[in-house]
Amino acid sequence: MTKALPGSAVARPYVFAESGDGERERLELLARLLDPMHRRALSLAGMRAGLRCLELGSGTGTVATWMAGQVGAGGSVLATDINLSFLQDLRHPRLAVRELDVLTDGIPPRAFDVITCRALLHHLPAWESVVERLAAGLRPDGALVLIEPDAGAAVFGEPEHQRFWSAWCDWGRTQGIDFRLGRELPGAVRRAGLDPQGVTMEVPFYGGGSPWHELYRSTVTAARPRPAAWTGRDPSAEFERLGGRDGGVMCSFGWLAVCGRSPRDTPAEPSR
Repeated sequence: MTKALPGSAVARPYVFAESGDGERERLELLARLLDPMHRRALSLAGMRAGLRCLELGSGTGTVATWMAGQVGAGGSVLATDINLSFLQDLRHPRLAVRELDVLTDGIPPRAFDVITCRALLHHLPAWESVVERLAAGLRPDGALVLIEPDAGAAVFGEPEHQRFWSAWCDWGRTQGIDFRLGRELPGAVRRAGLDPQGVTMEVPFYGGGSPWHELYRSTVTAARPRPAAWTGRDPSAEFERLGGRDGGVMCSFGWLAVCGRSPRDTPAEPSR
């Protein structure tokens, strides 16, 4: 599936499957590992009763469902995705589900108290213009909570691992994917007119057979890159070879969360 971008640019197709049991399992594992960080970021942003919230790229809906439990009877949550295969069975009185392509569909201005997305922007060549549109969708004093990977945050690991993930990032760029995008978020949020707050990064270390190892293994496999010139081997097989060495601890992606706060309305001065 290829979507038109603003300015007549063309996005590359999404490299992962949009449905199927394998992709559901991968997204469920991603949720298991990143939901705690996402919930902390939303809590720091002021998640509470009465808020109107929007999530983009909701995946299996775990974060949207959690938010629906936080906003109370006076609040609401809209969960959106380009494909609703994994959201159709969600049921919550304060949760609505809608198909939405953030590249082509409109975001109502000044409509939401909280807007959030995770692991979405690094797939979008026009991601910074998306941040601007999301910022415009915030009510006064609203919060935009973004979480994205930064593979350049690897601070520990054998040279072979570092070479593998560096080559992975180089391959991503050929597909229009920026696995080092995380570090760009605070500046992009500021340029969108928001005040960056609560910037945090988590860098998971993992060993062979761990949940993080399984997530990255399934991600490399699902992306289906061709045999890599930097190793001469199939990327999936090379990842397994590196992951099974000596029971060592490895580091790959850092995950950066940023909250951007919209300005509060300034009361109009009384006329004289």
